[in-house]
Amino acid sequence: MHKLKLIQGDKITDISKMAGGISLTTSIDTLGASFEFSMPRNFKDSNYALTETIKTGDIIKFENEKNIFTGVIVDIDTLKFSKEIKCFDFYFYLNKNKVIKQFNGLNASSCIESLLKSIKAKIGEIERIATSIDKIYKNNTVAEIIDDILKIVTEETGKKYLLEIEGTTFNLVAHRKIKVQVTNNIFGMPTLTESITDMKNTILVVSNDSEDESIYAKAEDVESIKKYGMLQEIVEVDPSKDDVSKVRNIATQKLKELNKILTTSSLDVLGNDELRAGRLLDVEIKEFGIKEEFLIKSCTHAFPKGNHICSLELEVS
Repeated sequence: MHKLKLIQGDKITDISKMAGGISLTTSIDTLGASFEFSMPRNFKDSNYALTETIKTGDIIKFENEKNIFTGVIVDIDTLKFSKEIKCFDFYFYLNKNKVIKQFNGLNASSCIESLLKSIKAKIGEIERIATSIDKIYKNNTVAEIIDDILKIVTEETGKKYLLEIEGTTFNLVAHRKIKVQVTNNIFGMPTLTESITDMKNTILVVSNDSEDESIYAKAEDVESIKKYGMLQEIVEVDPSKDDVSKVRNIATQKLKELNKILTTSSLDVLGNDELRAGRLLDVEIKEFGIKEEFLIKSCTHAFPKGNHICSLELEVS
């Protein structure tokens, strides 16, 4: 049974029976999770007095045997008979704090740990990532810098990592494959889209110096070019800091990442608390004859009439 709790200082109140319109959304594009719910109000009736005490900055916890979401109330719309409330998890503070940081050959894990400490965030599991970071960041949010560091890691190694939040604690982890069976739980009308609009089959790695026109590495797929025509991407690097083998690897990894038909799907499944953006999921859609490993791009949990439904946006990983 899911429970929703309101935390106001030392006071914890279970508001599960009063709250409605509950939804929880995670998305790779937005970083962090958002949670929305409504509370009934009637300023003439003392039975609804609790609703009037809810303020921005209060903490909301949503749980089901274990914690699913913990966040801060950031927006409240007060209507005649309800309060519509929006919350963000503690990634909110990574998105709202801008910092100035310079990293000189520090490994990616230590860079991210330093950024989290700079805003006094709680730190849990930090997976070791050896990729060296040489970069100056000015007027960027902590979230933007971490996102950029993880992109650098992926470009150089082909490996993907996530900064996940558990309660109020941040964990840096590799993409985790969640074995959740949804084959028999799909309902409604799933959709499947295949597209080459973002495909790239030729990668050039060049200098970030505007006066240097040298091409330091090139990777291409000849067969793909024959079939789809040349689709070229340019990646800039600092040749004074990146050695030849690293530059070649960047070209190879970027080609591997972009040289594909983008296959996406939208579908609804029966709810499962383990479904969240950034995780991997094995899905079989019999209507389309497809059985693939998908990356969850976004996931919205809703609870209409006591049921639990997840709306998923997926991409073949």
